Amino acid sequence: MSTINRSIKINQHNVKNRIIMPPLVCFNWADDEGFETVNRGDHYGKRAKGGTGLIIVEATAIAKEGRIIDTMLGLWKDEHVPQFQKIAKNCHDEETVVIVQLVHAGMKSVGSPVYSSTAVEMEDKVCLEMSIADIEKVKEDFVSAAVRAKEAGIDGVEIHGAHGYLLSQFTSKEVNKRTDLYGGSLENRLRLPMEIVKEVRIATGDDFIICYRFGVNDPTLEEDKYFAKKLEELGVDLLNVSAGIGGNNIAVPEDFPFANITYMGTALHNEVDIPVACVFGIKEPHQAEYLLNNDMIDMVAVGRGLLADPEWVNKATKNVKVNICYHCLPRCKYSVDGNTCPWVCK
Repeated sequence: MSTINRSIKINQHNVKNRIIMPPLVCFNWADDEGFETVNRGDHYGKRAKGGTGLIIVEATAIAKEGRIIDTMLGLWKDEHVPQFQKIAKNCHDEETVVIVQLVHAGMKSVGSPVYSSTAVEMEDKVCLEMSIADIEKVKEDFVSAAVRAKEAGIDGVEIHGAHGYLLSQFTSKEVNKRTDLYGGSLENRLRLPMEIVKEVRIATGDDFIICYRFGVNDPTLEEDKYFAKKLEELGVDLLNVSAGIGGNNIAVPEDFPFANITYMGTALHNEVDIPVACVFGIKEPHQAEYLLNNDMIDMVAVGRGLLADPEWVNKATKNVKVNICYHCLPRCKYSVDGNTCPWVCK
């Protein structure tokens, strides 16, 4: 049996194989109020039917003022729940586990002013330091969005702590210059994401998956290891490792055959007992097999490969050639409208 096709248990959920569809933002696929304009049930249902074991629905805003772009999905109000019910049904019909990524963009949010861990002078907007009341609201917004996801039948959430968004802005000493209980020491800088994880667990129960999108080298590998272990202690079920604010400064062994971000996933895999997933540039089955066969990781996230080929997993487990993503620049053409990807055009 292909290594890819081995099942794995995450919390109380049996995931049928080791492939994750990571959260891939679909630009221009929603309106200003966070409602889909392109059917996400169909979009994710195709990848579930194609054999994907775990699907993480794209970055979804916990608050309108915390959006990455003004055309992204929302879970900041009850009216958003039905669009996630469709996603849950279509994934569960194919025995695919599905969770949704929750995000607040902080200083990267659209609009002005924006809020972050610290006041920052920016070229195009004013970024203010969050008050304690602002922080309490962010925690409440994460919890409320997670509860709505559970009401929709979604199996869990991924809390976004990477890519330089709000939680990454708190954990990074390069950005966080606070002098209160949310800044300064490592414990203080980690306080907000840890409080969010704890409160989401209380609100959603023990059988709800909590995944953490982990930003590596944010600020250092040794501190990453400490944080990973603390998240495990808090009951996080899966670490999905990606880039942090200092992600470009990672030193990778010369014989490691993949990207620096992928390497950091393998490095954290050795530090915790919960499943760890790696990502970045993995397009072909033999790459995923290499990582799994060598016990370097528990799960492999295949991003653009699953946009180029919804049947990627089924083909991989049957040793059938998959569509290889062309890595279109300046950004993925599929994510723009779902129709201009070269493979869709074919």
